Amino acid sequence: MALPITLLDSGMGSELRFRGVEVPSHITSIWSAQALSEAPDAIVGIHADNIAAGADVITANNYAVTVPLLKRAGLEDRVAELTGLAVDLAQRARDAADRPVRIAGSLPPLGTSYRSELVGADDEILAQYRQIAAVLAPRVDVLLCETLSSAREARAAALAASETDREVWLSWTLQGDRKDRLPSGETVSEAIEAVADLRIDAFLINCCGANFATSALRILAGLTDCPIGAYANSADVIPAAPDAAVRDPEAAERQPLDEAGYAAAVERWLDLGARIVGGCCSTRPSHIARLRHLLDARA
Repeated sequence: MALPITLLDSGMGSELRFRGVEVPSHITSIWSAQALSEAPDAIVGIHADNIAAGADVITANNYAVTVPLLKRAGLEDRVAELTGLAVDLAQRARDAADRPVRIAGSLPPLGTSYRSELVGADDEILAQYRQIAAVLAPRVDVLLCETLSSAREARAAALAASETDREVWLSWTLQGDRKDRLPSGETVSEAIEAVADLRIDAFLINCCGANFATSALRILAGLTDCPIGAYANSADVIPAAPDAAVRDPEAAERQPLDEAGYAAAVERWLDLGARIVGGCCSTRPSHIARLRHLLDARA
């Protein structure tokens, strides 16, 4: 019997912007963490809209609640407090739902996303991931290690998560306009080998072109018996020529995908064996509603 398919929610930071909430640059600010104090009701509303759209799992808005990012605003001593607040807001939406919904807590890149060269020393990042996991684990259902840019960064996050009693999902991002490689240059195969000894309950790809997620899932399907899946950005990425210089991930050429186009990509993931699907940057609750319809039609 096939495993059930779990539907995740849509992007948070981009949706806050769509709704008029100030979300400054993720490179120089605390990004979506700013909304925890300035627009908490908007966060609850986004969670609620994703639940109404059919999401089975919502992710707390703690992606930008890390020591290096909060230090930009002099808030580095508030990691535990703001992480807890993010879970509080997710729980408000979950508690108002008329059906069971699970909550995931994020173990994200500790510094600027996609920048593998900025990842700190192993003992330093492991200590910070343990701090986040200790706050999240008693209050969430899943620890989602996400948007990770190197095998070393992913191992630290997954190790901290696996020391708890929560489900552990590990998700890598991919390198801009190059398929099947992390921002570090490592392959998907090398990344999964680096955590072969850890307790991981699912392997995913996120925050990249939907077409790149398709390619990576073909690889993951042949490397693990664990559930696999993806939650990509609402675009296909134009692959770079093999001899082209590596560009900043955010400079990659993209072809935007509407709800129908994104659902078509997700259908390809399902055909490859994906059992966890959802949306990342620029996907909206309307994308999740379209995916709910797709999943129900395939059931």
